[in-house]
Amino acid sequence: MSDNLVCLNNVRFAHQLEPVLDDFNWCWPKGKHLAILGSNGCGKTTLAQLITDTLRPNRGQCSYGEHIGPGDIAHISFDQHRQLMEHDRRFDDSETRADAFDVGTRVRDAILQGGVADENFDQLCQRLRIEHILDRGIRFISTGESRKTLLARALLAKPAALIIDNPLEGLDAQAQADIRQLLDELVASPTPVLLLTKSATDIPDGIDEVQIMSQGSITGHCSPAEARRRFAPRQHFSRALPLAEIAPWPEDEALFELQHVDVNFRGTPVLSDINWRFMPHHHCWISGPNGAGKSTLLGLLCGENDKAYGQNIRLFGKTRGSGESLWDIKAQFGLLNTSMQLNSLKRVKASDVIASGFFDSVGLYDQPSPSQQQCLREWLAALELSDFAEQRFERLSFGQQRMILLARAMVKSPRILILDEPCIGLDEEQKARLLGAVDYIAEHSQTRILFVSHREEEIPACINQHLMLQAAEVGGYTAVIRER
Repeated sequence: MSDNLVCLNNVRFAHQLEPVLDDFNWCWPKGKHLAILGSNGCGKTTLAQLITDTLRPNRGQCSYGEHIGPGDIAHISFDQHRQLMEHDRRFDDSETRADAFDVGTRVRDAILQGGVADENFDQLCQRLRIEHILDRGIRFISTGESRKTLLARALLAKPAALIIDNPLEGLDAQAQADIRQLLDELVASPTPVLLLTKSATDIPDGIDEVQIMSQGSITGHCSPAEARRRFAPRQHFSRALPLAEIAPWPEDEALFELQHVDVNFRGTPVLSDINWRFMPHHHCWISGPNGAGKSTLLGLLCGENDKAYGQNIRLFGKTRGSGESLWDIKAQFGLLNTSMQLNSLKRVKASDVIASGFFDSVGLYDQPSPSQQQCLREWLAALELSDFAEQRFERLSFGQQRMILLARAMVKSPRILILDEPCIGLDEEQKARLLGAVDYIAEHSQTRILFVSHREEEIPACINQHLMLQAAEVGGYTAVIRER
């Protein structure tokens, strides 16, 4: 054991009586940087949770090297982001404050965890380019900014070893470059790194060994270069989808149009002079840096942001605020985003999550009709999710949850489908299935696509318009729009 940081010896761990790991033997050698490459549900995260003692094995044991314990190993994952958000919402007292606004836990405090800012803190924040968000509440930063906040918190504590779960997901191009550079620095340092990933392209060259994981077992070993060669992204594919008829929109009339739209938040410019015309033949890719206002822009359209009132915005032939209800607007949009997945759906069956899409509710409070029940069964089958229909949503893997939310967004046959970073959390096969499904929807229905992503390689083939948010001279971000 003296040559290893941690070993799992004949470990069994089962979830709902189904084994995730069984008779599992594995060691992390001291001083070694490892990557575990595998699809969703293969057991990577379970392994990390056993190492850090957030899960206990049903059988077998985890043993540690001299002068190291589970508390000395840091684990960065999406689940930590969810836990931070849940804690902050629980103690939100906006309703009782005179200014009706509780900033909650600031990024600075989330990183320091009661400590005092010093030169190391300042240098780390500069390296991660998060100095400008230190005084914001963690509920008001982007997914990418949240990921960098968690990374800063872990590194500041100077752990004996570091487990990083899909570090590049949710980051814009600049942030990805920053994190790639930081990963290169980490694997050149004495601190051992265990990288968990679904994508071989995200593995740094400095990793000593890539271990291939499938269905709870390590099935192979290779170098980073060999992993990238063997596990190149697959071609897109999809099965036929149960799409309902939608009446075509007049070809010469915009589905929506924004003219000279500005959004400020507590006196700070967010969006500046946005002009965007979205025609019936368009499918748009929306990109821009973390924190540029992409989610704010989408909220103006689908009724999630009340700053749309008083602006020059036309939706489906009507000026926004001319008598339509919020539910009239929501009925036209299907939405898949990370926020709903991380924050809203607890103790709900997967089939009920999908059924709630008929009613635009978070949670199911109405009984679906027989035809609606048939529709959701067809979507479950088409997306290969039927086996998960009765399972609780939060117990599914991150990628399985994503596909459930795609079905939820589509069961009501929306006029516009908004996909906000939909590939986050998906392995290569699931990503291919989702992108194939999006292209199928675009080709075989009247549903139009708004697709938010930082990665051009994730863009569906149907995309023919690109809206890029870039810094405006007067502050905030403005839109540059090009046909593709």
